[in-house]
Amino acid sequence: MSNVEIVQGVYDAFAAGDVPKVLAGLHPEIRWVESAGYKFGGVYDGPQAVLEGVLGPTAGSFESFAVEITRLIDAGDTVVMQGHYAAKGKNGKSVRAAVVHVMGLVDGKIKTFEQYVDSATINPLLEG
Repeated sequence: MSNVEIVQGVYDAFAAGDVPKVLAGLHPEIRWVESAGYKFGGVYDGPQAVLEGVLGPTAGSFESFAVEITRLIDAGDTVVMQGHYAAKGKNGKSVRAAVVHVMGLVDGKIKTFEQYVDSATINPLLEG
């Protein structure tokens, strides 16, 4: 299985709400970086930190949230996702925010994850 196929599988699991499968695609020593300025911005080390700091809060903070993939770029051990977050906040506001994810893979698992998002577009959905 190629690195792009592995990454696509993790996005498919996320879309299906299959959190155990998402976490299974993460390397035990993952370093996950959410953009500064984004509500959940910061550095998360390890799958449990990603679950507690990113995946759980995302699920609980939006009425709906999806990753729309425009393209996956195969750069060997690095895969880049270019796309949008399509989200609806609990405050009724909706957006499509531009996003890029840069992932480094080791042994068939995502070991590094860096998010670049238009936080000025998506953060207002998280306001009461």
